[in-house]
Amino acid sequence: MKRISIIIALSALLVACVSDPMEKPVQEQRPTSKIVNPNITPAKGSLLVKLNEGADSAILGEIAGVDINVKPLFQSKTRATASSIDCWYILSFDESIDVRDVAERIASHSSIRKVEYEIIFEQPDSYRAAKPTNRPEPTRSVEYPFNDPELPWQWHYNNDGSLSDDSKAGADINLLNAWKYTTGDNRVIVAVIDGGIMAEHPDLKDNMWVNEAEKNGLTGVDDDNNGYIDDIYGWNCVTDNGQITADAHGTHVAGTISAVNNNGFAVCGIAGGTGNGDGVRLMSIQIFEGTKGCLTNQIAKGIKYAADNGAVIANNSWGFNYDAYYSDGEYRTSVGVIQEAIEYFKSSTNLESVLEGGLMIFAAGNDSVDYANYPGAYNSNLCVAAMAPNYTPAFYTNYGPGTNISAPGGDATYGTIMAVSSTSVEHAYSDGYEYMHGTSMATPHVSGCAALALSYALKQGYHFTANELTNIMLTSVHDINKYMTGSRKYYDYKSGKYLSMQLAPYKNMMGTGYIDAHKLLMQMDGTPCLYFTTGDVAYLSLNELFGGGAEDITYKGVEISNSVREALGINSTPTIEQGKLKILCTKPGIGRIKIKAIAGDTLIGSDNITGGMLMEREFEIVARGSIAANGGWL
Repeated sequence: MKRISIIIALSALLVACVSDPMEKPVQEQRPTSKIVNPNITPAKGSLLVKLNEGADSAILGEIAGVDINVKPLFQSKTRATASSIDCWYILSFDESIDVRDVAERIASHSSIRKVEYEIIFEQPDSYRAAKPTNRPEPTRSVEYPFNDPELPWQWHYNNDGSLSDDSKAGADINLLNAWKYTTGDNRVIVAVIDGGIMAEHPDLKDNMWVNEAEKNGLTGVDDDNNGYIDDIYGWNCVTDNGQITADAHGTHVAGTISAVNNNGFAVCGIAGGTGNGDGVRLMSIQIFEGTKGCLTNQIAKGIKYAADNGAVIANNSWGFNYDAYYSDGEYRTSVGVIQEAIEYFKSSTNLESVLEGGLMIFAAGNDSVDYANYPGAYNSNLCVAAMAPNYTPAFYTNYGPGTNISAPGGDATYGTIMAVSSTSVEHAYSDGYEYMHGTSMATPHVSGCAALALSYALKQGYHFTANELTNIMLTSVHDINKYMTGSRKYYDYKSGKYLSMQLAPYKNMMGTGYIDAHKLLMQMDGTPCLYFTTGDVAYLSLNELFGGGAEDITYKGVEISNSVREALGINSTPTIEQGKLKILCTKPGIGRIKIKAIAGDTLIGSDNITGGMLMEREFEIVARGSIAANGGWL
């Protein structure tokens, strides 16, 4: 998760200013009340200003009292209907001039809606684990669907517990089972708002979003008339041009979402397709470059660019400092253009056939504090905490209020291979991958699952609003609270020692649970799932399928195909005892089962008798593996 320091900088917008139905009518305001973040240390030489409806931007030069350069904050307006966000402008002036004096003069004019100082978001080095000199060979308990050599070590996709004594089977996103339904769709575009993606990386290049008009057009010309010149793979908001600079953090994040699958190289991406050009597309929105921080206006520009150029999901592994804001109200009144850009993205419909609106997904932060960082913590933004490979919270993760869901983020406390393996800039042309951990790594797991969900929606012909899909995601989880007992070790990098962290404070504080990609797809289908472990006879309650009186219903039998029997190693027909399905599977996997029962009697009504109605329920059984006593995989 990228931290931020509080400093400040720019912002602005387009020509015609219109009212926003979400904003209250303009009332007479004291000048200082128009400055949304007056208590920070402003960055020098720039201001962000929002005009009232119908105001002329020419007035800004007249009221500033100094020589200023006035530009619309955003370079294009591609929506048919203008938005209030188009009323933001960026004012630039000599850094020797007192920015507060300029802000107060401008705020005093009746044409001004808001004035915002800029904040500098600094990019610290991400935690990059040194590559291990040797690794345990993963057990071959599962037949992997793709030939990418690193896939068996991507425990965060499929964890059989064999890579480490500290790794627990099932602490993953259950991706292999989800891949049986979809692996991605190239009509889905995910914006990675981060450091730049290494577009030429062998494991990413075929899944990059490409602006074909610019790629095949003239250098230095806005060939597609979107307001941006030579924006082939996205936009570099730091340098304000189309030259994306490869960044380790942004490239690693991108690989988790959509590294190319089945290309015989490096890693797999959650929605990376099958190696046939069918992975979701990655749009690079670069807000960090090298050691340079980025400004408020640059983040806002990046978010709007993504919305205006087709992205339906935005991955945001960045945020404000953990102590920047302590309530939604404080955040809402202190952050102007960034949250407006976020809302603009969420109101954009770029995949009209399946999704109304867009999804913004944020990291909770890596400060080990009991509340999430903003913007993720804001009640309408989706915020991700990090889970370790044993169901416990990663030692660094923020948690508590503002946290909505958990996903694997890695935890190198348990060894390098227990961090997250994804694409690397440093090793791009050798083995292609490296290990990192952080909520920055957990967040693309959720973004990748969302991309997989939209790919499945395209396949099935489903349609959701962004809120509907978010709600499905938040309930496509497993309970993490039952693991919040006792303590666990972690490595304290400051003291250089292993310490102990109590788990009880994390109970009910890690969101709704940890996400399951397969369960997400099944919930989209409306197909219930029953989960159990291989190798042991399972008794699964049918209350979810047939209601609270399941044990009193008369059942007519269980239907299961021969292909499912073979796939799951079911050697005897499942039976129903006292409202529970009795089943034994010897192989991990998934399969559909149908149960028939009688509603209203013990017999079905016929010509000769009055009786009940035949009812059928089909559901998916999900068998996850377990470790045998000898360490082998069952």
